[in-house]
Amino acid sequence: MEHTTVSTAGVFLGVVVAALGTLAIAAATASAASLSCTGQAGRAETVIVGRSACAANADPSSNSVAFATDGVGFADAAQAGAALGVGLDGGVGAAEARGGAVAAVAVGPGSVAIGTVTDTGPALVLSGPGGQALVAEPARGVVCSGGPSLAINFFAGQACLSDGTTVWQLP
Repeated sequence: MEHTTVSTAGVFLGVVVAALGTLAIAAATASAASLSCTGQAGRAETVIVGRSACAANADPSSNSVAFATDGVGFADAAQAGAALGVGLDGGVGAAEARGGAVAAVAVGPGSVAIGTVTDTGPALVLSGPGGQALVAEPARGVVCSGGPSLAINFFAGQACLSDGTTVWQLP
């Protein structure tokens, strides 16, 4: 690998680790119900309790998992796909995989993370308070806007990062 490529990959990996760390330590509302839903082997599960909701669907060849605490998590997988959707503290995370793998995590009020892949995963979509992030098919690209957000389609080499003021974009 060329030195610039290694440096760029290292910086990019550092940003991903920092974003995941920030989301992992974000506090969820104590009074909200923490829910989990699993879709495996052609089964689906939906749970709604108060202000929390999760749903997971999967065909027999796929797996999906959704988590929610005072938010909405949704995951749908088919054609040997894998999907993870997480919505915490007012966030909405939705992931749909058709033959690929995608994780969408939204933390904080007004945060939305949506990931859709068809044989083009893996993809990672993260959003913080007020952030909006999207990974779509390569022809549609990735979008980051509003508050803090990160969207990466690893297979397509597309990514964006927003700190809430500035957006950085890779093709």
